[in-house]
Parts: sequence; structure tokens; C-alpha cells
Amino acid sequence: ETSLHQQYMIPLSYLNIYRTRKEFKLMKSIQHRLKKGNYILRETDKSGIFHIGNSVDYEKKAEAYRQKTGAYIKLDSNPLRSVFDKVILLLNDLRSKKYILSWQLDKMMPKRETVQLAYLYFIPKPHKAGTPLRPIVSSMSMPTTGISKFLDKLIRPIFDKHARSTTIIDGVDLIHRLEAYTTNGYLKPKTYFCTFDITDLYTMLPQEESLDILIEFLVQHCYQKVQNIPIDIIRKLALIVIKENVFVYEKKFYRQVIGGAMGSAFTLTLANIFMWKWERQLVHRLEVSNEIYGRYVDDIFFTSNDSLESIDQMLDEANNFHPNIKLVRQIGRSVPFLDVFIHNSKGALKTSVYHKEAAEPYVVPFGSDHPGHVFRNTVDTAITRAVRYSTTLLEFEEEIRQMKLMFLYNGYSPRHIYRRLTTLFSKYLLKNFILPMLNNCDEFGYLRHQLLTTSKATTADKVIRISTTNQTPYKNMQNQLLQPTDNNELIKGKSLIIHHRHEKRLRNTRRQIHELWNSVFHETEVIDTALIVGTYLNQNLKHELSARMIKHIQSTGGSHEGQTQHPPDKQAANIQSKQRSQ
Repeated sequence: ETSLHQQYMIPLSYLNIYRTRKEFKLMKSIQHRLKKGNYILRETDKSGIFHIGNSVDYEKKAEAYRQKTGAYIKLDSNPLRSVFDKVILLLNDLRSKKYILSWQLDKMMPKRETVQLAYLYFIPKPHKAGTPLRPIVSSMSMPTTGISKFLDKLIRPIFDKHARSTTIIDGVDLIHRLEAYTTNGYLKPKTYFCTFDITDLYTMLPQEESLDILIEFLVQHCYQKVQNIPIDIIRKLALIVIKENVFVYEKKFYRQVIGGAMGSAFTLTLANIFMWKWERQLVHRLEVSNEIYGRYVDDIFFTSNDSLESIDQMLDEANNFHPNIKLVRQIGRSVPFLDVFIHNSKGALKTSVYHKEAAEPYVVPFGSDHPGHVFRNTVDTAITRAVRYSTTLLEFEEEIRQMKLMFLYNGYSPRHIYRRLTTLFSKYLLKNFILPMLNNCDEFGYLRHQLLTTSKATTADKVIRISTTNQTPYKNMQNQLLQPTDNNELIKGKSLIIHHRHEKRLRNTRRQIHELWNSVFHETEVIDTALIVGTYLNQNLKHELSARMIKHIQSTGGSHEGQTQHPPDKQAANIQSKQRSQ
């Protein structure tokens, strides 16, 4: 404690004081101009940079989106209390009838003192024509949030397990599939690459039909219970999550009547299961022809050796599978998908890193307030991606040139970039490099093989991890129950993670904590626990400059109904009847 106090009391250097005052003044100036000019500043979708737009333009686009989708209806009053009571009533009812266990109730039960109404906001998508807006519902403290998170953890591993063959995890996973497709002789000079994305998937999900498909998915894979919860009870829980999606926007209350909230944990899982049903006919047709089909949420990729007219006809038919699902397609022998550019060069596969035309050359600035490992990892990730995605040494060198310019633009020193390049080359090629460059195509080919092999093992571990569940998928067979572990069992033989706030003057804190740990727990069984010391980052510009949303509007009144402290099991039925009578 004395050491931490001494470090924290070290005065800031003159340069740090000057920089702090300068940046604070600049931030206040930006805030003043945003307010005076009636502008809205938001972090853009997927890229992490800021976008400044006129608030009137934002509202016009938001209203146009509501009109186009018809997904929201206006409410006359604050619905928070009503939703809260419905959640409490349902959970207590399920517990009293022993459909859920006490620890499961704890996970889903909202707390009156923290429950808050969700709010809707929009983030811009400048990489698309006209800069459309993406709706996000911030529902971290909604009464249904606990149920949503519980259902996501319950159902997502099952989906990941049974839909692995049609799921693209990332760009590297796609490259592995394409290379296997090429090795097996399916890639020909006439092969087309096809991509399409689903327009407004989350917003346009049909609610009741999606829940029916959820049950169909579980039944088809022989699940009558999941963690001992019957599937009809799972449907009831999912129903209240999807139906009671209410929020505030511009001081008005709304309910979402089509789709689910982008921001709710269970929405992604439900959307994936809905797409599992939608895509089955298309998947079967392509698998019969030994073609690749893979989906990353609402982005889909497949290969085809049919004619262009036949592919268009197939996609036209797919566009009519469901009235809510509409496709935007791209077909050719060169297409981008995720961050990979794929090219069929007369029957030879070529891949490289894809950069969107509207993408800004932005990464974490070198002068920003982050721990050193963040900058190292940022460069390492870019280099590793360049190696894995580039088919030839020439493409790799071109990507490295662009990467160097981007990092230099963001304040990284050439020395830092070169050090990361030589470190990676030396690690996998087992020799020292004076200059950060590869000598020939053989070296690059070996390096790429090593990194792709490593990524394949990592992907396999990831899939095993997300697919491992304690559910036994046989009809009427009860599942082994996942229950919380005692704190002592969590620590013993495993790991302990602690955090402190990142500050340069506290840079020695991690070493001192480890020294203290080793001295105190030397020759005890606790020493076998892996101690991990992490850091909390300080508030960033997104938090300081983004306009404050209309935050959660709390329910008024404090009656006993809807009390969040669930009763003992033997009293559950009595409390439930009291709630109904109030």
C-alpha cells in the first residue's frame, strides 16, 4: 500500500501537464462547437472512427428507417414498470413449479434498484452510400436482460455445435475452406464466387415464427430439455425477451413489434437459428455439388460452377424464401468477403487483405493512453493477417507497404514497426533477421504455412470450447446441471485475475504485485494459482465527446409488487398469488 501511494503521488512531468491541458482545452472546444452547430458525433459502425452529422439529418434518417421497417410502435406511457412486473411474475411462477432451479432464477432475476429503461440510438455506416444508420438498443439494465443473457449462454453452444459446417468464423476459416476446395480439384477457371448480405436481419426477424423455429431446431437435434429446462419453458422465456423490447427515443416510448433488439444478447442467437431454417434449401443444393457455403451472421459466401444465369435464378428464388428476408448480392471471379479479397485467377486461388474504399487509415494512435502491449498487439495482428491472407510474397510486400504507411500516419515509429516484423520472422523462421524483409518466396511460403497451421489449431480449440456443453441430446434424458462453483474451487489450481487502472506512473505495479504474491504465498498451495494482473483503461474520447443519450427512465413507485428478491422455494407460490392480487 505504501509503495502504491508513493508511486501515485509522483508529480506529473511538465510535458504530461502541458499535453493534458492542451487536450482538455481541445475537447471542450469540440464539445462547444458540436452543441452550437447542432451536430451529433458518433463512433462509426465497425471502423471505430468518429463521424459528425447534422442532428436534423439524423432524425430524418431515423424516421425513414422506422417507416421503412414498421418495426416500432409508439406507446402512451413509460412501460418499464409493466415489463418489470411481467418478468418477476413469470420467473417466480417457473420457480414455484420447479421448472427452473434457484441458481438459474438468480441469473435471470432483475433487481428493482438497478433496473432501467432501454434507450435507442443510431450509429452511422459511412462505408455505405448515403451513410445509412444502424439502430442499437442499449438494454444493459432492462428487466429482461438477465433472461436474454441466460438464454444466450444456454442455446448458443448448441447452435455452434450443430451449425459449424455452415458457419464462417473469420477470414482465416474461409481461407482454409477455399484451400481445401482448391486441393480437391473443385476450383475451375469458370468457378464463380458469390456473396450476399441480408438487409436489416435483426430488425426484420418475425417474432413468433422465430420462436417456432427455435423449438424446431432443438427438437430436430433431439433436445427436449436443456440444462433440465423443458423446451416449452425456454420458449416462454424467449417470448418475454423478444416481445417486451421497449425503449425510449427522443423522450418518447416505443415497443419493437418486428425483430429483436440489436444490443440484446439473445437476438444474435435467435437470428442465427432463424437463418438455419431459411438457408437449408440453399445449403443442400450447394453441398450436393461439393460447393462451399458459409455464413457469418448476415453475410453469406458460396462458390458455384454453374452459369451466371443459373446463379442469379437461384438467388432470386432464395430472395422469395421469406418476405422479411431480402438479399443484396455480388457475383464474380473476384469478390471481397469480410476482410479477405478472393480472386479466381484462371483456376488458381489468390487471396489478399481487403480494405473497404471508405475505410479510414486508423488504428490505436501510438500517443494514446494505452499500455505498451496494446501497441505491440496492434502491429502484430496486422502483420499476421497480412501473412495469412496473402497468397504470394508480392501481395504480402504490398500489404506491408500499406500497413507501414497506416502505422506511421498514426504516430508509430519505424523502429517499432521493424522490431515487430523481425520478431515475428525470427520466431517462425528460426533465424535472426537484421532487416525486416523476407529474401525469397520459399521463406514466405513456409512462414505462411506455419501461421495458417497455428490459426487452424486455434480455431479448432475455439470451436471445441464454444461447442462443449453438458447437455445430452437424447429425448427425455435429463441433462447434467451446470451449477456455480465455490470460490475456493475457482481459485485452486486455476487463475486469479485482478486489475488496476492504467497510468504511466504505475507502470511498475504489476511487477510489485507479483513480488508481493510470491513472498506471501511462498510454499503454500495458493502459489500454484496463476496470478494475472491486468489494467483498466481510462475514459476515451467516445465517452467524452459522444452526445449523452436520453438515459434510462426509471419506474416510479415502490410498491411490493414485482419485488426482485425471490422468496424461498416453499414460499414461492404464496408470493406469486400475492403479486396477482395486488
